[in-house]
Amino acid sequence: MISLVRYLAADVFRGQRFLAPLLVFLGVMGMLFSSDAGQPLEAYSGSAALLYPVTAWMAVVVATSEDVVRREITVVSAGGWSRVLTAAALVAVAIALAMALVAAVWPVVTNPHPYTAGQFFVGLGAHTVCALLGVGVGLMFARPVFDSIGRTVLAVFSVVVLTYPLGRATPLGWVLDALGHNQVSLSVLWAGVVGVALVAAAVVVGVRRT
Repeated sequence: MISLVRYLAADVFRGQRFLAPLLVFLGVMGMLFSSDAGQPLEAYSGSAALLYPVTAWMAVVVATSEDVVRREITVVSAGGWSRVLTAAALVAVAIALAMALVAAVWPVVTNPHPYTAGQFFVGLGAHTVCALLGVGVGLMFARPVFDSIGRTVLAVFSVVVLTYPLGRATPLGWVLDALGHNQVSLSVLWAGVVGVALVAAAVVVGVRRT
């Protein structure tokens, strides 16, 4: 499994399609924290909201890094779709967690308000949850669930856009509400459970679609 993860990760970075979501992430982060973003946890709400769609986009990049023919060869060589999809999920999650760490550290360095260790770890946890939710959404509609990249993009875009106006009716809303009110909430933990379950469900659904 480790060699498969390394192969898929190398393929993603070799293809360079990851640069688009990464540059959007870095560019918007730069704008968000170019001036005083507010109190520590409140400041994190903007970057957490950004991380959700960007990690969904990144997950689609990971899931579709190979063309159809190459992916079939990889499936045969790896011993089945379940191993390939699990490895792809691990790559997407690893990239998302790295982005969550960057998002949590960024305002600590640039925001004039001092951050305590506790606030930093709460922010890191919240960003991790949003990243997992994004990865789950991205993988849920990527290959092999949808073979067409157009359908994948439309489905992921629709879910992401609809998530925000639903507010606290969604796990993402639980996290953003807690950060926006500058408080720690147990709902963030439950949102994390949902995020992990969503990533696992995406792998299961993908396997059943093959």
